[in-house]
Amino acid sequence: MVEHCGSHYNYHLCERCFVDLFMWRSHYNTQICFKDGFMLVKMSPLDGGHDCYLAPVGQGDLGAVLDALEQDAAERGLPFVIVSVAEPMIERIEAVRPGKFTFSHDSEDGDDYIYLAEKLRTLSGKKLQSKRNLVNRFKTAYEGHWSYEDMTRENIKDAFAFHVHWCNLNGCARERDFEGETCAIVQALHNFDYLNLRGGLLRLDGEVIAFTFGCKATPDMFVVQIEKADHTIQGAYQMINQQFVQRNCNDVEYVNREEDLGLEGLRKAKKSYYPAMRGVKYVATPKG
Repeated sequence: MVEHCGSHYNYHLCERCFVDLFMWRSHYNTQICFKDGFMLVKMSPLDGGHDCYLAPVGQGDLGAVLDALEQDAAERGLPFVIVSVAEPMIERIEAVRPGKFTFSHDSEDGDDYIYLAEKLRTLSGKKLQSKRNLVNRFKTAYEGHWSYEDMTRENIKDAFAFHVHWCNLNGCARERDFEGETCAIVQALHNFDYLNLRGGLLRLDGEVIAFTFGCKATPDMFVVQIEKADHTIQGAYQMINQQFVQRNCNDVEYVNREEDLGLEGLRKAKKSYYPAMRGVKYVATPKG
């Protein structure tokens, strides 16, 4: 049902991916229902954020569905807020409820980074020369000592063990946001096959130094939900990135590596790969 409703809108936002909705459902208290051909999603972030609704996707009377969401918010005593509104959705909403909403974009923290899959596979071009250099140096320095393997039921536990190590390495094991991420990773890995996830592990002398996983969200886009690497090993992040995309993203045009959450280091890293576009997310609120 989720995929069917989403198929009517080829938006390149990670919130349109069922895997994201599923793995983060506890953190955002996500509720999903289907009404008149649309998927409706309500979220209540546990980090103190405001209750909100995702822009409805599906086929049918969009205006009536928007009215139903507004009524639901009123009955709950909540302000009516729609988040993750893609630019094409603004046009659709305006077409059925002209002038009713204000659309704002106050921060790029939540905007997705969307890359050409071919660029991530080949690292071609002058802009990505530094990435190619890091990959080549890693391969030279650790020739015969590194290996990449697909994630399977047999090595999933190794991936999670590295996540715990990564959290300790980065001093974030007890931070609330990372507790939420750990819960999300557990949900994804526990349901790895059911969610049709693809993952990979990078090893050095047999020890995991990086892992990642994601899924094909639309016919032309793959979403990478999680990527972790040992930052003390130069080239580890670049290696897991390229190795994974080379094996799993040959049948898509785009790779969505999600948002930077306003974290400066993450923002710098994502921008350094020169995204083809950003998945801009607007907030819609009724005027007046």
